Amino acid sequence: MIIRQFPVEITPGYPLEHKFNTDKIVFFDIETTGFTAQTTYLYLIGCIYKDSSDLHMIQWFAEDIKEEVQIIKNFFEFIKGYDLLVNYNGSGFDIPYLIKKCELLKLNYSFNNIRNLDLYKMITPIKQIFNLKNFKQKSIETFLNVRRQDTLSGGELIEVYQSYLGKKRIENLRKSRNVQDNGDNTSLETEELLHLIMQHNEDDLKGLVKICPILYYNDLFDGAFHIVRAGVDSGQLIVRLEYNFYLPSRISFGNDCLYVNACNNTADVYIKTYEGELKYFYDNYKDYYYLPAEDRAVHKSLAIFVDKEYRKKATPSNCYTKKQGVFVPQYHPVLSPAFKNSYDDKISFVEVHNDFLLNEDNLARYIYHILNHLIE
Repeated sequence: MIIRQFPVEITPGYPLEHKFNTDKIVFFDIETTGFTAQTTYLYLIGCIYKDSSDLHMIQWFAEDIKEEVQIIKNFFEFIKGYDLLVNYNGSGFDIPYLIKKCELLKLNYSFNNIRNLDLYKMITPIKQIFNLKNFKQKSIETFLNVRRQDTLSGGELIEVYQSYLGKKRIENLRKSRNVQDNGDNTSLETEELLHLIMQHNEDDLKGLVKICPILYYNDLFDGAFHIVRAGVDSGQLIVRLEYNFYLPSRISFGNDCLYVNACNNTADVYIKTYEGELKYFYDNYKDYYYLPAEDRAVHKSLAIFVDKEYRKKATPSNCYTKKQGVFVPQYHPVLSPAFKNSYDDKISFVEVHNDFLLNEDNLARYIYHILNHLIE
């Protein structure tokens, strides 16, 4: 088994310690010869961890498949001192793979005593805002302008490891027989293959640390913003939001009715307005009469002054009053009064007037609703 341990000069770029209330954080990634634990081997586990105020890396590499058990033991013993385990799609692959390996190898280890932070799982609910072809770690790195030296894919790395094992056996056989390599450079090739394997895992781990700022995009939707300005222009309600953090890359997302453009520490939200007449439906329709000639409902206390032939008992669908104005949609009941085109409409509207624009609490509630509707 080869163990490499060295400092790394990188930082997460996201306040993990503050968000998760611990400084005992370890990042990890594994390399295997396939996806199924029962029929493949684990040959490398790498971690980045904090020592004092600096980050360090440690890698456990199996020079032979017989060392699989030892690198698993080393890893689990190492993470006992940590509270938070950071990974990318670890919930989908790395962790289930290791759990199954422990079961097969009869090793009494688990992840029960450490919290799991899967960055892939964290951004899954907001995937649509990124407009990426796929959500592999390398794609997130590209989006965040993170560069790596390694150029190999996971599949290519398996072939490299298999070549390494073959050349290592030849090298060991020659050593056991005290035979010279006769100029075929087997030892040099073995070292080069080992370097490729370790570099891939090292770049995966460094990339994992460097893409932590992807979590800022989740923070766009948690409501912790300040409204800088709001107004109607060219058929749109435009609201500028300000955050206490900076996005590493610009994003734009939405549809024909709702659109967001976010950059640095601000986000502009564009909401298409409706200008015209809408209806406000009273809940207690049994207390109202409908006046067909006027196409509106009035309370019983007023309807008694109207001749019976000009009034009839209101129903849920005609118990309304009408309002002219400028409106914006709401997709769940958030603010009232809420207006509709017809009683059965799922979408309601709120009127945009000075009180609406100046009441920052209500406006913030509304914008929070709109942002989260976009990722539902």
